[in-house]
Amino acid sequence: MTEINDHMKRTLFIFALLLLFPSVMSAQQKEKPLYDHEWRFGISGLPLIDALAFGNFAHDPYPDNMDIDYVYSDYKGDRRMLGLLSAEYSINRSKKFTFAIGGYMTGVWNKVYDYSGRKKGTDMNISLHIIPTARFKYVNKPAFSAYGSIGVGAMIGLDEDGTFFGFPSFQLIPIGITFGRKVYGFAEYGMGFTYIGGSVGIGYRF
Repeated sequence: MTEINDHMKRTLFIFALLLLFPSVMSAQQKEKPLYDHEWRFGISGLPLIDALAFGNFAHDPYPDNMDIDYVYSDYKGDRRMLGLLSAEYSINRSKKFTFAIGGYMTGVWNKVYDYSGRKKGTDMNISLHIIPTARFKYVNKPAFSAYGSIGVGAMIGLDEDGTFFGFPSFQLIPIGITFGRKVYGFAEYGMGFTYIGGSVGIGYRF
């Protein structure tokens, strides 16, 4: 009698698993993203850490401590800065979560003049941010999504003297949207060391 009861229990357990299996598979299929991979290319706002690293962006032609050596020395004009140009590859782990790694490049430059005001050349700084990012989708429709993300990485670069430098970099995007299907546009608002302000661009899913 005990053996029959044990056999019935095992049979009922296997039967329950068979009933549960289609439900589990169906739930997994619902969570599977429509596309597994994405490429993105964009331009972002003010690169904050670059601005802090490269100092004052306005040239003061009449400093308080001006002397004869200063009068006849070379000087630099106003500094200019690109927004961040970005390229990103991402893997969609589910409909709600994406892991991405992005590269953000910018340049800072200013013209150099001699004491008579003639241009002698241009000084330039180049930097690259590498940011692994976790992206969480609030809304995920075939032609529209809304999301937030957080990323932590590093910024490396060369200054005008050819000196290598590096800083930690952090970026929070509380809200971003995509619109389109296989080829899509995106717009984000971000804050952090990588940039502050908006970011826009295009992407491709595959």
